[in-house]
Amino acid sequence: MIYPDYSKNNLYNVACSIEDALVGGKACCSNITLSDKIFLVLVDGMGYNILKSAVEGIKFDKIYTVFPSTTATALTTLMTATKPGEHKILGYTTYVDKVGVINALKYTMPETSEVDLLKKALGKSMEEVFNVKSIGKKAREKGKKSVSILPKCIAGSEFTKMLYTNVEEYRTLWDGIYKAKIFGEKGVNFITLYIPDVDLTAHRYGPYAEPTLRAVKDIISMILRDIPKGYDTIITADHGFIQTENAIMLDEDKDFVSSLDSPPFGDARAIFMRSRKDLKCLEEKFSNFKVFTIDEVKELGLLAEKGEKIDI
Repeated sequence: MIYPDYSKNNLYNVACSIEDALVGGKACCSNITLSDKIFLVLVDGMGYNILKSAVEGIKFDKIYTVFPSTTATALTTLMTATKPGEHKILGYTTYVDKVGVINALKYTMPETSEVDLLKKALGKSMEEVFNVKSIGKKAREKGKKSVSILPKCIAGSEFTKMLYTNVEEYRTLWDGIYKAKIFGEKGVNFITLYIPDVDLTAHRYGPYAEPTLRAVKDIISMILRDIPKGYDTIITADHGFIQTENAIMLDEDKDFVSSLDSPPFGDARAIFMRSRKDLKCLEEKFSNFKVFTIDEVKELGLLAEKGEKIDI
């Protein structure tokens, strides 16, 4: 099992390097030195193993993502330069004090499909509830220009508004890459392009299936062909994939469900549970299953650096 190390070779360090270049004053343990012209491409789900299988003749560095290794958590870290223990978005669903478990990506309750319902119910934006500020917004306060190029289907969500600045929607990948090139010609300091296609294809066909590998190869080729001139370009991902054979359906285990004090949250990669019982017994009941107490989470540095005080 690989644990995150937020002091080096982590997605968090990349975010810190970007903020330091655009805003200044952000300490980061990274070997990346950037100018104030940055093109950041986030290819959702394009993990190291998939990239290595799909692309030849290109040198790339291996880094690690955050814990939990899921889109909502990793994107928030990358776009705000804060660790999971700081921003507290701990999965597809996460816990919010005085509200309960919410769907983080859709800013709504888990039992409904209405997007951004909590904006109406609480009268607060997602940015206000989680009290985070994106790198783009900090850069704007320093007089830097930012633009975020995102698929039309997510361009107007509260999650997007929290993480991105000056959102420009695109309908096709060709459209998105072309817009990045145009904004580069205008000298925008921070250009962000989010591409969901690899993640969507991998979930449908599998991480090493031909459609997934072809998607990676084509996307990388298109990006490299049209990188804005004069920009430091970072192409990275929020998480990767592993091939799984058997799923553990915890919600079908009545003894487990009855032992919880409240509904679990997180996602399939990492479940957060509240219980007065010792859930370590699950390690004996299920193979390839690991349970961490909250003290172990802090000691191992899963959500922040080891020894760093976090309130979760």
